[in-house]
Amino acid sequence: MSKIKVVTIDFWNTLFDSSNGIERNEHRIKKLKSAFESIGLEISDSDYEKAMQDAWEYFNNIWRNEQRTISTRDAIQFFWNYFQAPVIEELIEDVVDTFEKSILVHPPTLIEGVPEALESLSKKFKLAIVSDTGFSPGSILRELLKISGIYDYFSYFSFSNETGVAKPHPKAFLSVLNHFDCEPQNALHIGDIEETDIQGAKNLQMFAIRFIGNHLDFLNEDSEVHTLADAIATSWKEIPQIIDEIDSNGHTESH
Repeated sequence: MSKIKVVTIDFWNTLFDSSNGIERNEHRIKKLKSAFESIGLEISDSDYEKAMQDAWEYFNNIWRNEQRTISTRDAIQFFWNYFQAPVIEELIEDVVDTFEKSILVHPPTLIEGVPEALESLSKKFKLAIVSDTGFSPGSILRELLKISGIYDYFSYFSFSNETGVAKPHPKAFLSVLNHFDCEPQNALHIGDIEETDIQGAKNLQMFAIRFIGNHLDFLNEDSEVHTLADAIATSWKEIPQIIDEIDSNGHTESH
């Protein structure tokens, strides 16, 4: 008898790679520079680079230590405070809009095999996304999912800017499981980061697959050997079979 009813999936470096990240960053900095220049602030490129680095450290500290992600509005406010710029709400909102939508201008790429795997999995399980968000909120990521042609495979979404928590916080996963009236032991999560995706799922007694099939995943440098996951996947092509094995046996033959 099938044990798994719900499969939750991470967004970044699991469904989509991080390609065009440099272009997105340049697009955002260009807008920020234009906004500051419009109010008479001249800032060097090196100062912008330092500000972006400090902003990432600020975001990462909150993400890792407080298990939440800041809003794009809060991120832009960080830059405004950093450069001691006068607060002009219309200008700030214009920059926020550009930061959020830059992912649609310079989108990442679906990882190979994702559509085919989702087509197969959606016939057997309820699928949901559990994702932490950065500059692009859930509303914009939904647009990218629609453009990429995979939105309709998913029945529910748990984005950190909407739930108020980031993985590994239990609520990130439980918001999905409660929606489907599904016990954690009847659910499986697929993600790339051990500390957030895998530990968060296993803390709830969910099944978990550690995905290491994205060659552009520079953020995730810890060894795939040390994992709490029930299985490791190097490509999406093998994921349906791995889930079938876990669903039948509670484990995989290779793990």
